[in-house]
Amino acid sequence: MDVTYTPAITEVIEKLETGNPLPTLVPQEAWSTELTETLASSSLDDLFQGKSVKNTTFGEAIKSGLLLWNDALDESHTISQELQNQTGSYWHGIMHRREPDYSNSKYWFGRVGTHPIFPALRERALAVLKETLNPSDALAHIAETIETEEKWDAYQFIDWCQAAENGPDADVTRFLQQVQAEEIKLLLAYSYQNAV
Repeated sequence: MDVTYTPAITEVIEKLETGNPLPTLVPQEAWSTELTETLASSSLDDLFQGKSVKNTTFGEAIKSGLLLWNDALDESHTISQELQNQTGSYWHGIMHRREPDYSNSKYWFGRVGTHPIFPALRERALAVLKETLNPSDALAHIAETIETEEKWDAYQFIDWCQAAENGPDADVTRFLQQVQAEEIKLLLAYSYQNAV
């Protein structure tokens, strides 16, 4: 999903890709307090820099997603809980997964249903797995599950994130973080495409 963001959004994404490329599954605090403050105080006009926003719900979803990538869960949640569409529920579900409040995350993913980014997310997860050398037994099991299932299973991903909290397999945690980063990028691109 190739998207040409406004310079303001591009600048934020570049900061996050450089400084926080693999957000933790359960962050303890925002990666950058300064970035949180900047995003929280930015209007859609600031972010979209005069580009016409045809759907403000998707516009606000961009802001929620950037805050979420910055590990600013509370600020992201304040926005996502007001977004009354499938993508808003998706951002809301990711936030609760990272909180972690796994049952609440599953509730919101129940409201998401089958999201249009799921096929691309599954493909990206498979690509990450192919790049992983000597996977642990746990990661090999995850790989087999993803390869066997034809569709992306958001509930299964939540379960894997929950298991990783106490799991000893560093490669599983890294894989989940890589997929989470891809998920955030895909959802940002989808939100942007539907905002403008």
